[in-house]
Amino acid sequence: MTESSLWAKEESVEARAEAAFAFRYWTDVANMAADPGIERVETDGPYRPGMRATTHLKGGGTTEWVVTTVEPERRVVIEMPLPDACLRFEIRFEPRTGGSSVLTQRVSLLGPNAAAYLEQVEAGFGATLRDGMRAVRDRIDAAVR
Repeated sequence: MTESSLWAKEESVEARAEAAFAFRYWTDVANMAADPGIERVETDGPYRPGMRATTHLKGGGTTEWVVTTVEPERRVVIEMPLPDACLRFEIRFEPRTGGSSVLTQRVSLLGPNAAAYLEQVEAGFGATLRDGMRAVRDRIDAAVR
């Protein structure tokens, strides 16, 4: 049974990179440090379901998250637990003819206390998800060259 979300936003971008390459890039935690807002990421092991991580943000602050689903070269689900709520990130990698791909990220807020985080999540992802997806796509395409 899938729990319905209080809020969700989905964005897709086309990449020149193949879906398999984009998947490997995205799931390499070392590549997260290319994000200008991230100082470093610490994990409890390799990228797999159940992997726990802490993202240390530049300027202070941390974010805890866990990988819940990995379908190699196709899909990843990451959850950020919140008190009685969850922020979920689902990333899909779809191959296209000619070797390109479509990368799609769906961000959703769910759980009994989700309303307490709605304003912050909308402010953080509502207007920036597309630009964030484009930035990651550009890093992936640059890495494939």
